[in-house]
Amino acid sequence: MLQVLPTPAKSWAPALSAMALAALAAYGVVSWFLQIQSLSAPASLAPVAQTSSASAAVAIDTGRVAQALGAPLAAAAGSGTEAVAAYQWTLLGVVAGASGKGSALLSVDGQAPKAYLPGQTVAPGWVLHSVGHRLARLAPAGQDSPSVTLELPKPSQ
Repeated sequence: MLQVLPTPAKSWAPALSAMALAALAAYGVVSWFLQIQSLSAPASLAPVAQTSSASAAVAIDTGRVAQALGAPLAAAAGSGTEAVAAYQWTLLGVVAGASGKGSALLSVDGQAPKAYLPGQTVAPGWVLHSVGHRLARLAPAGQDSPSVTLELPKPSQ
């Protein structure tokens, strides 16, 4: 006669391990596929603004941008208001002796500041005329009298 023996309980561990390995393999295949696909895509899909003749005519006032970002204002004296309108000068520092010799640290039109000695050209057509205590005087090239005076702001206490 045929005898039926009870079977031992089945273990789920091999089935779960096989499923985890299959999921890991699928993840690897998908990630490699996406990585290879991204190599053939264009560098940037962001839209690029086209410049037209109307938008190219709009000039940016660098002086107002610098003022909005907190740059100190250049103070003008005398008839130099048209010169200040043409150039945005910012006085950042002065080293002056009692003899009137020294240098001024100036930024022109928002560029990096440079140290200038009296007589050096600051901008086309403009030279540093002289320096004094907390001020620098600019003059048009070839003119003996200064027409623009730049002063450092008063120190806050």
